[in-house]
Amino acid sequence: MRTLIYEIGVIEKHGIKHPVSFKKGLNVVTGKSSTGKSALIEIFDYCFGSRENTIPKGIITDCAAIYYVALSINDQDMVIARNPEITNKAFFRRVESFNPEDIDRGYFSSNYFRPLDEFKKHLREFFLDIDDVDESLAARANRRSNAKAATPSIRSFSSFILQHQNLVANKHALFYRFDEKEKRDQAIDHTKIFLGLVDQKYFHLSQEKERLSIEVKRLARQKETNKRAAEKYKERIGPVLSQMYALMGFKEEPLSLQQVLRHPQDAQDQLDKIIVSEEIIYDSDAVSQRYNKLKLERTQKTSDLRKLQRDAASLNKHIQEEKSFVCNIKQFSSPKNVYISASICPFCHTEKDTLRESAVKLQQAITKVSGNLAQARPIKAKFESSLVDVNRNIEIVRSELATLNHQITEIEKSENQLTEKKSLYESILMQKAKLIMLLDTLNMTDDSELEKQIEARNKQLNDINKDLKKYDVQKELENASKKVNEYMAEIGSHFEFEDSYKPINLHFSFETFDLYHLTPKNEEIYLRSMGSGANWLYSHVTLFLALHEYFVQLGDKCSIPSLLFLDQPTQVYFPNFNRDDSESFDEQKKQEKEQRTKNDRPVDEDIQAVENLFSQLSIYCNKIEQQNGFCPQIIVTDHADDLILSNGVEFDSLVNRNRWRKRGLIHPVPPELLI
Repeated sequence: MRTLIYEIGVIEKHGIKHPVSFKKGLNVVTGKSSTGKSALIEIFDYCFGSRENTIPKGIITDCAAIYYVALSINDQDMVIARNPEITNKAFFRRVESFNPEDIDRGYFSSNYFRPLDEFKKHLREFFLDIDDVDESLAARANRRSNAKAATPSIRSFSSFILQHQNLVANKHALFYRFDEKEKRDQAIDHTKIFLGLVDQKYFHLSQEKERLSIEVKRLARQKETNKRAAEKYKERIGPVLSQMYALMGFKEEPLSLQQVLRHPQDAQDQLDKIIVSEEIIYDSDAVSQRYNKLKLERTQKTSDLRKLQRDAASLNKHIQEEKSFVCNIKQFSSPKNVYISASICPFCHTEKDTLRESAVKLQQAITKVSGNLAQARPIKAKFESSLVDVNRNIEIVRSELATLNHQITEIEKSENQLTEKKSLYESILMQKAKLIMLLDTLNMTDDSELEKQIEARNKQLNDINKDLKKYDVQKELENASKKVNEYMAEIGSHFEFEDSYKPINLHFSFETFDLYHLTPKNEEIYLRSMGSGANWLYSHVTLFLALHEYFVQLGDKCSIPSLLFLDQPTQVYFPNFNRDDSESFDEQKKQEKEQRTKNDRPVDEDIQAVENLFSQLSIYCNKIEQQNGFCPQIIVTDHADDLILSNGVEFDSLVNRNRWRKRGLIHPVPPELLI
């Protein structure tokens, strides 16, 4: 997203304004220690919605009434600000065109302050148009109060644009705020949104896909339930139909069971014509034949049941014997010693060893047998599995027996009714009523409507899957990582990595946010294992320049602001500059030379490395702007000054009057603070 900071500033409690102006491309704020250089990145972060005020304590925080940032987002100018005494609110004001002269204490009217959460949501709308990022409604339902998933926040952008002093050359961390797992996971998860790989429609499609999938499964379960219910009713229809035909005296079925089950409603209409008193065959023995057949089947089923019961009893016996056998084996142990007396002839007193030899062989045999017994494999599990199968078959046969008993009882009941001089046709009508009731119930389990619903849902799912396939987030993230890796290869080749890491071959993944150097032997060396502050610095700078080059290539699809803050990147070369209080950079360099020993690297070599760093930053900005019409705005705060850049750009033009050797961010300092 095209973003440009015009000004970062502080307004004192007395109304005095202390602005720092910036232009497009590379900007450098240089100066000695404790002048407020590092405060600029913290002021921006605070104004950009941070709940925590991390601006260094001192003159700035003592006198500040307002911190503000004037910026442009896609050519829309605005001013954002914070009052350190009102921590739960932030200032937002859109302007037609930013004019530095308009900024004073009165400009920050209380009417433009709004609650911090509302401020962040409002500012987000300039970068993103998204309201719901839940891919799963089921996951939302499991959250407390059915809350939506956290939507992307402008705070996630800060991970891509801020490289603080303690981060820019850190071997353990690459991204700001990633030390908090929740914020790290959210930033990674939302990256596909920031890169424009998905939009609001994607999440709504994902939710609808889940909803329809659940609905299809529910309908399928209902269909299966109906099927089981229909099977039960079908099992009951056959006997009722046969009994009715027998009472009518039919030798042959006028309407088969299959025809009845295939078209229940049509069958009812036909049976109304067939089952009438005029069609009864009074001298038929159909009932007797059916009765005898059922009794024969019952006898056979009873025999089957008895056999299964015997099998169950036998298996139970085997299981108990197995338990007893295993228990006895555990208690069994072979004799450790055998005591044998020698046999001596009473006449010649000759001693015989044959008994001793036999005893030894006996002991060996006992040991072998006991060992085999101890190693015997238990077969109880096989018996138990067989018993389960037998018991299941017993239940099936019992159910079949119960059905046969019921049918036999129905025939006997009909015979009793005839004995009591009740009409045969009355018994037939009662049987017909039972059949009609079962057929009506069977009609209720008709799945044709369910199948239509399932078919309609599946069609919707197919359409949604086609739409979701267009996004192909996984592949796009891989392509994005590949592109960034290509940019890093080119950018990194110009930095002074150690010889053991040349040519540098950095790889980054948008799925894990890991960075590593891949050796010619395909060994992955992660940042934490690379060694040397210079390697860490250049890895950070290479990665973030490559990321922002990719963001620029995406154009308006990418919502990440085209900003990059680098705070004190040269500290790896000049760690003593943290105590820099010289009036000029040349003077500080002389002090640095005096402090270094013969074993230390020469200062001039470090100056050359620093000049190369800034040269590459300048070359990068010019190249990106030539290719795309705009480039990321890079703001570097550092001690380095008066550098000679290899591309001929005057270093002073990058500083743009932001040189703080004889002054600081707060200038002049209020008299009451000069104590």
